[in-house]
Amino acid sequence: MGHSLLSMLCLLVSLFLYSCLCAPLEDQGTDKITYLPGQPGNVEFNQYSGYVTVNQQAGRALFYWLVEAPTSRRPESRPLVLWLNGGPGCSSVAYGAAEEIGPFRIRPDGKTLYTNPDAWNKLANLLFLESPAGVGFSYSNTSSDLYTAGDQRTAEDAYTFLVNWFERFPQYKFRDFYIAGESYAGHYVPQLSQIVYQKNKGIKNPVINFKGFLVGNAVTDDYHDYVGTFEYWWTHGLISDSTYQTLRLTCDFVSSTHPSVECQKALKLAELEQGNIDPYSIFTQPCNNTAALRHNLRGHYPWMSRAYDPCTERYSKVYFNRPEVQKALHANVTGIPYPWETCSNTVGDDSYWADSPLSMLPIYKELIAAGLRIWVYREACLQQVVLIKIDDFGFIYSSGDTDSVVPVTATRYSIDALKLPTIINWYPWYDNGKVGGWSQVYRGLTFVTVTGAGHETPKPEIQNSRPAKPDFSLATMHVKTSPRSLLHLLNFAALLLSTAAATNHGHLEEQRRDKIIKLHGQPPNVSFSQFSGYITVDPLAGRALFYWLIEAPKTSKPKSKPLVLWLNGGPGCSSVAYGASEEVGPFRVRPDGKTLYLNPYAWNKVANLLFLDSPAGVGFSYSNTSSDTYTVGDKRTAKDAYTFLVNWFERFPQYKHRPFYIAGESYAGHYIPELSRVIARRNKGVKNPVINFTGFLLGNPLIDDYHDNVGTHEYWWNHGLISDSTYEDLKKFCPNNTFLFPRSECNSALETAYSEFGDINPYNIYSSPCNEISTLRQGNDECVVLYTRRYMNRPEVQKALHANITGISHPWVTCSSVIRRNWSDSPKSMLPIFKELIKAGIRIWVFSGDTDAILPLTATRYSINALKLQTNISWYAWYDDHHQVGGWSQVYKGLTYVTVRGAGHEVEMTKLVNLYSLIVFPTARLRIKNEHQKSSGLFNQLAFLAYDATISLLFSLIIEHRAWNLLVGILFH
Repeated sequence: MGHSLLSMLCLLVSLFLYSCLCAPLEDQGTDKITYLPGQPGNVEFNQYSGYVTVNQQAGRALFYWLVEAPTSRRPESRPLVLWLNGGPGCSSVAYGAAEEIGPFRIRPDGKTLYTNPDAWNKLANLLFLESPAGVGFSYSNTSSDLYTAGDQRTAEDAYTFLVNWFERFPQYKFRDFYIAGESYAGHYVPQLSQIVYQKNKGIKNPVINFKGFLVGNAVTDDYHDYVGTFEYWWTHGLISDSTYQTLRLTCDFVSSTHPSVECQKALKLAELEQGNIDPYSIFTQPCNNTAALRHNLRGHYPWMSRAYDPCTERYSKVYFNRPEVQKALHANVTGIPYPWETCSNTVGDDSYWADSPLSMLPIYKELIAAGLRIWVYREACLQQVVLIKIDDFGFIYSSGDTDSVVPVTATRYSIDALKLPTIINWYPWYDNGKVGGWSQVYRGLTFVTVTGAGHETPKPEIQNSRPAKPDFSLATMHVKTSPRSLLHLLNFAALLLSTAAATNHGHLEEQRRDKIIKLHGQPPNVSFSQFSGYITVDPLAGRALFYWLIEAPKTSKPKSKPLVLWLNGGPGCSSVAYGASEEVGPFRVRPDGKTLYLNPYAWNKVANLLFLDSPAGVGFSYSNTSSDTYTVGDKRTAKDAYTFLVNWFERFPQYKHRPFYIAGESYAGHYIPELSRVIARRNKGVKNPVINFTGFLLGNPLIDDYHDNVGTHEYWWNHGLISDSTYEDLKKFCPNNTFLFPRSECNSALETAYSEFGDINPYNIYSSPCNEISTLRQGNDECVVLYTRRYMNRPEVQKALHANITGISHPWVTCSSVIRRNWSDSPKSMLPIFKELIKAGIRIWVFSGDTDAILPLTATRYSINALKLQTNISWYAWYDDHHQVGGWSQVYKGLTYVTVRGAGHEVEMTKLVNLYSLIVFPTARLRIKNEHQKSSGLFNQLAFLAYDATISLLFSLIIEHRAWNLLVGILFH
């Protein structure tokens, strides 16, 4: 009897142990992925996928995919990370697993996979969940569930999933557990976290051992997200002033999931103005019918180190709809009659989504008060995944700073609304010696930005290194505007306005003396004439300015081409160093500092270029009166430049009455309007003036101290370069300061801002500064100024240029710090001059590279707005030859403004990708993509050209993707 009872007891214990241990193992075995079609051969980790029922009565089941850490890395010792994508209605398999942190990437054929070297499963076990039911492979047998989903049920079902999943995978019980996600998962993640926390409350050793969460580019608080998003759009040049104001008026206090009708109209208008960009990564080429479908596509911005393939979603759709893939994943068990989609239009439809709280901030406050300890997994430098301890008590937010859907500005406003104490103030973190982004540690929350990253943000490792203080003085200020950016403009101006050249044989001897026979190290195929030398502007003081004239090639009839004077700013920087040698001139200096190569986009293809080193003391220009160097300012610079022109036209009388333009950038935003005013006043009433001044163009210019200060500091904050506190100090102390010589309190705030910048290139915030490891990449070389300095200091070069005739005792420098420090007068505003010249009918063009932090587009927009000009054509996107948005433009009465997308203060710092040789009519190159563009202004531009049938491109132009085709349309406004 006793033996029988013992046997029965043993049998019951065995059955219990089987149900506890063997049944889950059997379920795991059913879910184990043996092999994914097309996977590479070196897979060293286990994978599981299948369904977990979350509501038996309704028949709701959620699909998961578990990717364990490699066996060599002991997955049993690794924590578990749940990844959620948002939408609402988007698949975590499609995005998180297949595009971001999963172990595989899908090739363009939609059939084969390759290994993601930066997969997070290197140091964690990853659990991807498609949620809610109706998303991806997740399903419900109750069809009405698809039309009634919302935040609350999504969170409840996700929690039920976890409880049931841990029963299927009991080996993960009590394991450190994290939740991560992005976008609308900014709702999912904290809501699920709140349920887990509340259910765990009071339990000493909870099964779901929740440690904390990470959210990226997250929807957090509707009001602050809207305010920050609209501000980001405006400060990044994506929308017009009027649309910005309309958005603020109609959308600020409405739900982002259920916007009002008025708000929807304003959002639609903003979408039209933004054009065909990828809003999730504004500098990446969007995927469209003309996009090349190839692995590792980097769009047209190879300097974007974190660029991504915009067509990956297409590959996912093909792959996950393959029957053999679904079978391997144990997916689509119900045999849905429609294709698998990356995002469900039904579930994600605003009219169906049932509930979406206006703010997650109350949940954050609750969880922060609970003191949850946070460990966060992130990708480090796109090379490896590391486990880092961000803060003993802090959630982490991350923002890719080129995402315009849920941008960094929105997140900053939402975090600020929590009013958390700061533990570590804003600082740059570094990736292999380069700034990877910025971070601020609050009590309970850590915020990190990733520079150059979009909505799907790679997450590099934070390093607490201290940056060296950068030199942002205007003495080093220069811009390398795209040499092709005015090729079209100047060509058409020449064809339209050309006149017979006048010749004066009496001055041929002076021209002969100044003619350059051959420059040291120049290539052999030079087909244009060059002249350089000195023009005296003050005989008494002995002031003489150095010039370099580069004529159009003989084959393009230089006598029919206009003359363009190029001026660089600083004040104190050489036009020979920058304009001629780095920007629009015909030559580039090689790294050896000895030899030259041809610039295929030189402006002298369609114009005769005159570079002037101004004022005396800059570059090769000089004065025999040493005090001149210490008393120079705007007034004398303009006066001397005008005297130079008068005397230069006497030496080169063939250019008299020729159409004449002035172009330049930066502090030339002062030089050019001031010189233009002198010329316009002297020409007043003269029927056929010698200096046939037609108009001027300014790039990233200093225009008005107040507006430029306000706009610059706003740009810094909106691009995540500085802290909240520093931004407040800048707003408090700097707006009424001069841009060149700020007072002590403003200067102190600026010094703090520069230290927070870290070691970035402020002239192009997404490119690397020049350092010892920089290498030459034609068209993308930050070190070219060093090569120019070596070249121009060579005695044989100076001899060929007829330069340095006084034998200066110091080396030739690109910018004179003495001139900069002793600048005597700098008016606070050029706006009165602009008004005078506009009234006189002078054509004005202003452009901005939108990644310049020195004189950014926000500053220029504020300055132009202060003119209160009538708008002729409102804000619209212009397109390049690849049907990609090249930038945005607005045509005012008397002034045209253009932005160049992805370009910095030095617009041309982009490696050439696609080259085309074109001989076409300009109207054939102005792309009308759809009726929306017609209504937004592009169609109107053709009308400005149509009246003159002689306007055509008669030259072969090698053009890169960002060429300014549209400028030909806005020239004759």
